[in-house]
Amino acid sequence: MPTRQGWSTLVAAIVAFVTGRLFGLLELYVLGTAMVAVFVASLVLVNRRLPTMQVRRIARPSMVSVGEPARVDIQLANLAQRSTPRLRLWEPVGTRGGAPMQLAPLPPGDVATAAYRVPSAQRGVLRIGPLRAERTDPLGLCMRTDILAGSGEVLVVPERVPLAFPGLSSNGRLGEHLRMKSWGQTGSEFHSQREYVPGDDLRRINWKSSARAGELIVRETAVEGIRRCVVVLDTMASEYDPDSFERAVVAAASVVAGAMSMGIDTRLVAPGIDLRGPEVAHDSLRWLATVDAGQELVDHTASGRTHSDGLGLLVLVTGSTQSPAAVATRANVAPDESMVTITATELPSTGSRFVVDGTSLTALQHGWNQLVLGTATVTV
Repeated sequence: MPTRQGWSTLVAAIVAFVTGRLFGLLELYVLGTAMVAVFVASLVLVNRRLPTMQVRRIARPSMVSVGEPARVDIQLANLAQRSTPRLRLWEPVGTRGGAPMQLAPLPPGDVATAAYRVPSAQRGVLRIGPLRAERTDPLGLCMRTDILAGSGEVLVVPERVPLAFPGLSSNGRLGEHLRMKSWGQTGSEFHSQREYVPGDDLRRINWKSSARAGELIVRETAVEGIRRCVVVLDTMASEYDPDSFERAVVAAASVVAGAMSMGIDTRLVAPGIDLRGPEVAHDSLRWLATVDAGQELVDHTASGRTHSDGLGLLVLVTGSTQSPAAVATRANVAPDESMVTITATELPSTGSRFVVDGTSLTALQHGWNQLVLGTATVTV
């Protein structure tokens, strides 16, 4: 298509023809003809078919956390028998800009590379491409745009803050609670045997050992810690503002990552989603990268519970302790589950049991680790 200079050349040629006609000046006819000839030559030149080129686009990494560095590498190879023209490359990145690149004439068989950084300030799917190549003639009268490569994407997932996970040896209030609760359960792994004490569960008596010893012998099983963790994300829009909802998403991602790092059977529940299994950490990050606040109330019992022996931890991420999701979740806590609430909008009231302040990421990390370990410091 003609550029501004190209349209100016055509207008000047027309003016030369009209003026030459009015005043009978042959020189103006010649000048106008020359300008038209130059314009046509430029048009033919830019519309020549581009040499065959192979384009590879590699995102490093293809999934990046908010705030982490990421880049896209582009490799162009000339597979034709003639050199490429000088090209101005443009690759859209997201909806607010793109990456401009200049490609000098590339001889046959040669390869050129370019790279640009990817903005990762916000979570979501960042669309990149298609890669466009613009070329003009030497006089800049005509321009043509070709598509060299299609679109791709980089997934920007929520950041995660390091959260310690509770165990029976944890010194925080939650760790003590779990330790006391575990004594009321029978583990599945044999630990030792001892003499019977009045009040022991009769089902734990080892009758063979008792017959040999001449007195009642009780089988001791190992006290087991948390076996499963359910993370419930309340996405009801009325509970959040934009900033607090982002903190809620980060909190959910952080708890899932912490539970999976400890090898605990983990599940993420939100309106319309129920993720579990060995890939729950990866799948949760992909889903959390694009989740938006809505109007549906979450129900963590809708798809059934995760059946497993031992203790369970139920973590609700919501706006406040009095949200509809908090009320509904508290009413459905199983006897072998311990519930922790993370509030991303309102500060928890003084003395609230197992409630973590999530109104900032610093408060989230401090409050969670204080609840679990009895200290805000995590030893790595």
